[in-house]
Amino acid sequence: MLYLLLSILGSAAIMIVFKLYDRFKINTAQAIVVNYFIAAALSFLFDDSGITFQEAPNQPWFLNAILMGVLFITLFNIIGLSAQKIGVSVTTVANKMSLIIPVLFSVFYLGESSNWVKFTGIGLALVAVVLTSIQAERTDVDTRYAFYPLIVFAGSGFIDAFFKYNQVYTLGDNGNKPFTGWIFLTSFVLGIGFLMQQYFRHKRIMTLKDILGGIALGIPNYFSVFFLLKSLSQGMEGSVVIPVNNMAIVAVSAVAGIGLFGEKVSRINILGIILCVASIAMIAFSDSF
Repeated sequence: MLYLLLSILGSAAIMIVFKLYDRFKINTAQAIVVNYFIAAALSFLFDDSGITFQEAPNQPWFLNAILMGVLFITLFNIIGLSAQKIGVSVTTVANKMSLIIPVLFSVFYLGESSNWVKFTGIGLALVAVVLTSIQAERTDVDTRYAFYPLIVFAGSGFIDAFFKYNQVYTLGDNGNKPFTGWIFLTSFVLGIGFLMQQYFRHKRIMTLKDILGGIALGIPNYFSVFFLLKSLSQGMEGSVVIPVNNMAIVAVSAVAGIGLFGEKVSRINILGIILCVASIAMIAFSDSF
């Protein structure tokens, strides 16, 4: 449970850093690329698996790590487009509701435990996501981009389920650190291509603020992914870890937004936060019933 708590804190810190980007006028896209470099560097710095760069391509998880790296940066850009074209609330709901995909994968494919308490908690979690995310939304939505939230839903769900798949079938006892390292390294390499495109098209140059913002993001990003994998490797079921992780991030981020940034919330949002906490308790302790 400690590893899960550390992963949640890391993910919540990511949300806080993103909030600070607006305040300090940091270019998010450029900081994201720096973030992947920092996360990759930390992964390889703390890697004590003994697996060298030359040996990595022969590992059973290597191609999966490359795929995850591609998905990481691709999905990030789609989330950004969805938030711009469809709205932040709809995109957030699509992102967090994707928890149903890894839960179904864990229960029906991996044969993890299931009971009415766990599924009631998951249903409560889905309601909580909607209530927590409700806000005044733009009305000039372009329906041509309605498929973006669907991609966010499917992509986020697949990534979480694929984490669990690799933890069970490919990583073994020492694959966590190099696996995360190659994920972040792949995202960084692809991000460099994106930055070059930005430079040649718009002459955008990375500033010191962007670099510092990327460092501030990369540290919690690394630990959030690493500790999530550690949670999954410590015998905790994916059908518990993933929804608890998602709901706790929603609740902690919402509370941080209120306490640190003075964000205004409605009674419906507060109800959503309460339901987040209730769903976490039901899912986390479902086996006790």
